[in-house]
Amino acid sequence: MNLNDFLRKVKDLPTISAVANEINTRDRNDSLTANSLGKIITRDPALTATVLKLANSPFYGMAREITSLERAVTILGFNTIKNLALTISVFHVFKKQDGQLLNLEDLWYHSLGVALAAKQFALQSPILAADKAMPEQAFICGLMHDIGKIAFAKNLPNEMAEILQQTRSGTIAQHEIEKNILGFNHQRAGQAMAASWNFPEDYQTVIRLHHTPSAAVIGEPKLAALVMAVYLGNNLAKTLHLGESTDPHLTAVTPENLNSLKIDEQSLAEISQQISSDYEHSLEAWSL
Repeated sequence: MNLNDFLRKVKDLPTISAVANEINTRDRNDSLTANSLGKIITRDPALTATVLKLANSPFYGMAREITSLERAVTILGFNTIKNLALTISVFHVFKKQDGQLLNLEDLWYHSLGVALAAKQFALQSPILAADKAMPEQAFICGLMHDIGKIAFAKNLPNEMAEILQQTRSGTIAQHEIEKNILGFNHQRAGQAMAASWNFPEDYQTVIRLHHTPSAAVIGEPKLAALVMAVYLGNNLAKTLHLGESTDPHLTAVTPENLNSLKIDEQSLAEISQQISSDYEHSLEAWSL
């Protein structure tokens, strides 16, 4: 089997909301503004209510209650509200379903941990922090890095059960076992899902390369740094036990990895502490 065969056979890939699809489509053709974003979100009252609930959560630490979407965009910023709306849509993909092979709750909390860690690495990296949009992009990419596993569990349950069994009982990383059994891995499946949801090509690339950051294009320093932020976020989230990945194998965060983001090794302890704090503040807001 190859990836194209899999996608042709898949009857029910997880989908995100029409609102999120429109946000992505408008964003990709540069027609999304603060005003149009507000209008798109408000067409979905449940989404609007959830965005406001999260904007008022302890994670953002607002001194006064935010009561309107327009106010939320003004105070928290266009990128934050856009990515909150997208995060809510991705969140629903992780909702438990009967007979689900994966523990989607564990996978969600792991993905949330990776998202927060990737965002913190982006905030600490001079390469990424100079662009205010990049930390939020790192968050979304971290959140979606393992979505291909959901497609496997839903559409290839027998193969996925074997993959999980081999992963837990051996020393080989899950993405390598997937390649051995299926001919492709969850990174490639996740990239295809992100493409179907109209996420930007950079996001698709990060999902595809989140286990192999050295494969990022050298001539695109921001994209390479974004891939590295998610790669490090994944490794550190596992080390800090933020949620539970389906692959328990740990990969050390090396000085070379940190240096590629222009982060010194001495900062890692402080970064880890901030990530753990962010995770604790996020649990209540993002509880399944």
